[in-house]
Amino acid sequence: MKKSLEEKLKNAVENDRLNYKKYLGKGCKWYNYYLEIWELIWARNLCDGYKIHVYDSVDRKEHYGTFIVDYVPAEKGCWFTPTLKTNYVKEDC
Repeated sequence: MKKSLEEKLKNAVENDRLNYKKYLGKGCKWYNYYLEIWELIWARNLCDGYKIHVYDSVDRKEHYGTFIVDYVPAEKGCWFTPTLKTNYVKEDC
C-alpha cells in the first residue's frame, strides 16, 4: 500500500526523523521530494514551529503541499510534542 505525502511527512515528524534545524532556510532532498523548511517566529524570537513546503524537485516547478509543524503540550510532564497541520496538499501527488 502506497503512503500519501501527508502520511509520510506526519510519520517523519512524529518519530523525529526530520532534522528541521539542519535544513532551516535551505532546501533538502527527501524521498522523491524537495523540501524547503522555514522557522515560524512568534514573539521575542521564540520558535513556534516550522513551515514546510514540498516540491517535485530542486527546480521547484510543481508545489505539492504546505505543512506546519506545531508544538502541542504532551499529556504528561512539560515536554511538547510536534504535530503536523496541513495547510495545502495537491490531490495527485
